[in-house]
Amino acid sequence: MPLMDSRKGITIRICRTAADEEAADREFWQRLTPEERIEETWRLSEELWRLRNEFNDEPGLCRSVARLRRG
Repeated sequence: MPLMDSRKGITIRICRTAADEEAADREFWQRLTPEERIEETWRLSEELWRLRNEFNDEPGLCRSVARLRRG
């Protein structure tokens, strides 16, 4: 049974088995709209990149420009 902390909107679930944990995870993702799933997936990806020191906080797209001229 989920416990709800109404002050922060946090849900806490106690899972006694791996199957319970998988079911709770599946239920969480199914409750989200497709847009919310994409946002959460992006947030988790950024968090992982930051933990690995692979996230570049530069704004916009990084582009290298080169011009070759035959002479």
